[in-house]
Amino acid sequence: MNTGKQRVLIPASAKGMRLSEYLAGKGYPLNAPCGGKGTCGKCRVTVVRGTFSASPISETAVSDIGKGEQECSVLACQVYCTGEEAEILLPINAGSGLTDFSAAEDTEQQSAADTEAAEPSQNNSIYDVALDIGTTTLAAALICRADGSILHTVSRLNPQQSFGADVMTRIGCIMQEEGKLYEMQRILLKAVREMLSALNEKAGRDCDAQFLQMAVAGNTTMLHIFCGISPAGIGTYPFTPAFTEERIVAGKTLDLPVEGVIVLPSAGAFIGGDITAGVYMSRMMKSTEPAVLIDIGTNGEMVLFTGTSGSGELYAASAAAGPAMEGAGISTGVGGVPGAVCSVKRKSRGKSGAVSPAAMDDLFVQTIDNAAPVGICGSGLIDLIAVLLDTGALDETGYFEDEEIVYAENGETALSINQEDIRAFQLAKGAIRAGLTALCDAAKLCVTDLRTIYLAGGLGYYMNVDAAVRVGLLPDTASGVCRVRSIGNSALGGAVLRLTENAAGAEIARAEIARIATACSTVELNSSPVFTNAFMEEMMFPLMN
Repeated sequence: MNTGKQRVLIPASAKGMRLSEYLAGKGYPLNAPCGGKGTCGKCRVTVVRGTFSASPISETAVSDIGKGEQECSVLACQVYCTGEEAEILLPINAGSGLTDFSAAEDTEQQSAADTEAAEPSQNNSIYDVALDIGTTTLAAALICRADGSILHTVSRLNPQQSFGADVMTRIGCIMQEEGKLYEMQRILLKAVREMLSALNEKAGRDCDAQFLQMAVAGNTTMLHIFCGISPAGIGTYPFTPAFTEERIVAGKTLDLPVEGVIVLPSAGAFIGGDITAGVYMSRMMKSTEPAVLIDIGTNGEMVLFTGTSGSGELYAASAAAGPAMEGAGISTGVGGVPGAVCSVKRKSRGKSGAVSPAAMDDLFVQTIDNAAPVGICGSGLIDLIAVLLDTGALDETGYFEDEEIVYAENGETALSINQEDIRAFQLAKGAIRAGLTALCDAAKLCVTDLRTIYLAGGLGYYMNVDAAVRVGLLPDTASGVCRVRSIGNSALGGAVLRLTENAAGAEIARAEIARIATACSTVELNSSPVFTNAFMEEMMFPLMN
């Protein structure tokens, strides 16, 4: 278990650089969901020695932080390196993003969870790579070209999080400051090269060995930044991407050890190549009855297929849920890092099944890697709110009398949830549920007509479905008519299939993913009266049965 902090030396050569930008440039993961505005307080670091200033170069503005007998702390996004060597303690914020993806119906694809035990093929000297560029995490899979088997996977947090938790904040940085696009692309490609080296090492090859092809999935903004193309058009109405079609570029143009890079097509500004790949991987377009894929993250992207027995149409929408589901915007929220509370349960229901107010001594919490608790991630947040609702500590409006409730402790530090956290969650889950209602309405269906819900992404993979239904994030599935299937990192799975389903000259997966991208009818939720009317209602929590 690694629950401490890492010492980082800040050299004199960093003079004039914002501390957060220096750390990001060197690949240190830094949690800054506010995008450097200094409002979230999550990039706080401890100064062991040395000083920092409040302005870029001015010697007269140097403060005395770090000069006293006791260690001091500063917000990394608000101070600058002075030219004096310094040393800080940086909270360990590295985590392994999701690489697992489950087999959907009619999918023969091997689960990445089993890839480490895959038998090497007779001729596995030539490799391809699938890459998923998530707003929060990066994941990659090593594929043997000879037989299409997945040999190894690696993952890490996206280093761009130091520029903000969501794509709109990062687009804002690019639009406001010249050079930010290059900086975001640079640190992203550096992280990708490190992941490729790790895959080579796992395969027993030289770390500089070349790969043949790389298929890249990601949301539309991440794919723009990866290619070094400004996503500014996505940041303002009418939200126009610079490109949505599949792109094939030489690896050397991106300084990657890959002969060719395939950037998967997007369906629009907010329905990216991660979603088109996920729809293909799920095989939902073979379903005779209505099915929907939902990827719950900073945005709640969803694609509905009306079924082959119906109109056979695709409808897509993206609900601006905000970063609450990924831990950002929550006072003690964190991403999928060691020590993140990922599951919360009650130890008992008291006598005769009666409920009592939630208290820490009545809660059993599980953390990632069983490390000491450092905060709460999306799946744990859903569980915790479900418990608060069941105990009556929280009512259907989202109000509770206590200013805050402690759910875990780490030494002398109490981790708690407060009223503002509840409201942030309500806004996120309300947007997702109202988006689903509007999507079904556009397809002339009701939510109750859905027969399968595919949950994609890290949160969907680890989410307790019963808890998600209890808080109203997912429709009630108690009747058994609608079933929920967690398919994990379907973006990575779809990228793998883009490279391995090549029996007909690489046209099977390529043509189908391209068809998905062009066939999606996008539902604009910001102008949908159905969404507007449903949003306030869906912010409420369901009453207990």
